[in-house]
Amino acid sequence: MLHAFSHKKSRLYRRYLGHRDETNESRVAEEDEITSTLMGPLAFLPPAAIAAFWGAVVNLRNPEYAFPAEAPTRAEMCFWPRRNRVEPDLHVELTWGNHTLILLVEFKWRAPLSGQGQLHDQWKTYLMPEERSRALHLFIGLDVSEASNALSRQDIWNGKLLARSWFDILTAVSAIQTGPGIALRRWSDQVQRCLELLAVEPFNGFANLALPQLPAVSGHIFFPRSQ
Repeated sequence: MLHAFSHKKSRLYRRYLGHRDETNESRVAEEDEITSTLMGPLAFLPPAAIAAFWGAVVNLRNPEYAFPAEAPTRAEMCFWPRRNRVEPDLHVELTWGNHTLILLVEFKWRAPLSGQGQLHDQWKTYLMPEERSRALHLFIGLDVSEASNALSRQDIWNGKLLARSWFDILTAVSAIQTGPGIALRRWSDQVQRCLELLAVEPFNGFANLALPQLPAVSGHIFFPRSQ
């Protein structure tokens, strides 16, 4: 569906903007469908391509967690894994030699968290203690205030909960269009087009903004005498 959306061969993407068809759908799994449509193809790309994207997302505001310069030897993306009755949207593992970095990702699209403790449960209950020592937790949404609220309720991440907006994702896919391999560049181009259809697009300034016309001022100005 990514290609169908980006080339405007389908209007189903309108579902993710709140439109419903005549079948009176009571529920649309917007987040899951967007996650699968945009991120699913990335899982089939080489490890270097997968690391390039996630590295760009992380490095956008947290250069202290910059990935190694060399390509990873292994990269895996597991969608909706379940452990201890907790199900994050995505579990990414990137391996360089003997070191494996874990990215735990929660995507949100026009919806709040599933309970105030959703992110806390993912970090504390889904991940094992040894995994937390080499993991980063990514929250991606149209509005990142949910991540800020989770931190204010109880900060258990010690700087490892990274909040990113969908505009940040657009910025990341734009940054890797010169990245490793033609497959990555093609994927990033399709994702960029799709996000723009979903009204996630860069602000390019104001075009043809006319200057306001000031009222004419007479040559004599009189002020009323104070009483």
